[in-house]
Amino acid sequence: MARPQLNDSVDLPQVAQALSPWQSNIMAGNYAFERGALLEARDKYTTAHTLAAHLLSQFSRAKICQSVIDAIEHCCPALVVAAHNLADTYRAMNQCEQACKWLCDVHITLSDLIQHPCNTVRTVVVHHHHKTYLELVQFAKLHSQHPHLIEKINHTLSYSSDQTATLH
Repeated sequence: MARPQLNDSVDLPQVAQALSPWQSNIMAGNYAFERGALLEARDKYTTAHTLAAHLLSQFSRAKICQSVIDAIEHCCPALVVAAHNLADTYRAMNQCEQACKWLCDVHITLSDLIQHPCNTVRTVVVHHHHKTYLELVQFAKLHSQHPHLIEKINHTLSYSSDQTATLH
């Protein structure tokens, strides 16, 4: 289970404030997961994912400055943590198809963001993109008996942002 790793000494009070609901939902989701309340955990992680995705989308379209880069540096891991926690929850619920969906979706989101015009943003994204890549490879190894999931993962790993089809 991934834990939030927001730095309390963030120089960006606006980003910390914007990510505060994300962190609350992740922590509540972790508590629910640990108690075995998987539906509650799923709902909390879904809310956290939605919040992180929205913030990352907004910042990735903003005019680049150091504050925007710092915000993206915080939003990328927030999105990855939420997606990986959702995948873990779905695995615990024996819903491998849904777990795979969340892992693929976050990887595709980051694959798209790697095309950002700012080199610094691309560098930040590549770090997290590598993590999602490794998570997909590990998922494939654990679920090699499901060829349809392996096909979905292979499609995701070969995805490039100029493709029009995305997995949902």
